[in-house]
Formats: sequence, structure tokens, C-alpha cells
Amino acid sequence: MTARVRATVSVLVGATLLGSMGAWGRAVYRFEGDPMVVVTWRALIGVAVLAGVLAATRPELLRVPLPAVPFFLAYGFFGVTVNFWAYFSAVKYTTLAVAITLLYTYPLFVTLFSALFLGERLTSTKLAAAALTVLGSALVAQIHAAEFLRLNLRGILFGLLTGLSMAVYSILGKRAVARHAPWTVVLYAFAGGALFLTLGSGRGLSAARGYPVEAWLWIVGLALIPSLGGYALFTLGLRDLPASQVSVIATWEVVTAAFLGWSLYGEQLTAAQLLGAGFVCTGIAWIQRVRA
Repeated sequence: MTARVRATVSVLVGATLLGSMGAWGRAVYRFEGDPMVVVTWRALIGVAVLAGVLAATRPELLRVPLPAVPFFLAYGFFGVTVNFWAYFSAVKYTTLAVAITLLYTYPLFVTLFSALFLGERLTSTKLAAAALTVLGSALVAQIHAAEFLRLNLRGILFGLLTGLSMAVYSILGKRAVARHAPWTVVLYAFAGGALFLTLGSGRGLSAARGYPVEAWLWIVGLALIPSLGGYALFTLGLRDLPASQVSVIATWEVVTAAFLGWSLYGEQLTAAQLLGAGFVCTGIAWIQRVRA
């Protein structure tokens, strides 16, 4: 198996794990958990577990040069903290369908930014594949059924900020894996994000003390499987593939989320959603034609 194929599989599996995050979140929110408190604990648990595993197995991966610390703080803030905050704000001020659709504009942003800042070639194939997956994601998210009266400027701006922050995560991640091991990148990106999430949550974190044991088990699972596992596999893919290609492949996440909603919760899959899933799959297959 070539490095390209391994990286593609890594991103697809990571996107599948990330796509399951909604199902994990539903299990947690049965206990009426505050979403921002949950995502903060999710980041803190992920950092603690990964740091512990690396300390026991590969302690050299815990070390980064002091000049790299500001980079990882910026990476965590813009790629993790801003992403979480903007997404939940977009959901608050507009519809879930619109928020998800604006989030998945990020392959287009990554394609443009990677040409500007990473020196990747901007080709018609990349742009067409990115546009097709954005269209497919919009159909899967049922943008056509959105409550358009809730389309307001504030919600749209937060949604676009979500897509931009995910693009920043991809671009900075590509730069980081050129200098550091992927596990080091994931650890310090999560650590930077967890730091700012904790500062933003303040005393709200203490509310989680009242959660029952079952809720904590779901939160730990959320932190380790879809969050840590998904982001780690995404970052591993960035090591061997162009950032623009990784961002397109990662849109498989929205297809996974829709099919899990159908299989686990009996949510209906419409013809438009199935068409959108087909567009996403076509875009992912199309981007494989890109060799650099």
C-alpha cells in the first residue's frame, strides 16, 4: 500500500469517526449537558489521555522547541476554540442545515489557501471536486429544506467563520506535520484549544460535577473515539497528501453523520440527501486524480 493510499484511508476513517460525533453528542445531551462545557471537557480529556500515552510510550514526542509554542497556541485558538465557538453560534442564530452547509465550505477555502500559503497547485480538478463536495454536503444537510426566515447576517457570518477556522486548522496542520510528528501536532493543537475553551467556559466547567457516571462515560468516549481518533487520522493524512485533497476527502464526514442518523435514530434519508451523498463520493473519487 502506497503512502497516498494509506493517507486516503486514514482521512476516510477519520472522517467516519468525526461523522459519528453527533451520535455521541446525542447520548451525552440526554443528560442535559451544556454543549460548550461538554466540548471543553472533551478537549481536556483528549489532551490528558494522549499526553499520558505518549509519556509512557514515546516521551520524545512531548517535546517541542520553545519557539513553536506561539504557533501551537495560535493553532489551537483558531483551529479548535474558534471553530467550536463559531459552530455553536451559527446553530444558535440560524438553522442546523445552514450551519453545517457553511462549515463544509471549507474545502473551497483550503483549496485557495493552500495555493496561496503552501505552494500547492490550483487546478480545475481541485476546484471542481471541492465545489462538488460542497454542493453534496449542502444537499445532505438539507439546505433546501432550511427555514429561510432564520437566514440572518449574524448566523451566516458565524457559519462562514466555522468554515474558515476549519480551513485554518487544515493549513496550519499541514505546516505543523512538516516539522513535527503527527501525534505531537494533535496533542498541542488540542492543548491550545483546551486552554482557551477552559478560559472561555470559566466556572461553567464545574457544572459537570453533577453529571451521572453514565454521562461521564459517554463524554470520555466522545473525547477519545470521534474527537481524538478522528482528528489524529485527519492529521496523519495531512502528512502525505495535499491539504486541499484532504479537505475534500474529509467531507465524507457529513455523509457518515446522515447515515448514522438514519441507522441509529430512524431519521429519513430523502432522495436529495442520497443525491448529495453521491456528489460527495464523486468529488472524493475525482480528487484522487490530483498527484500534487
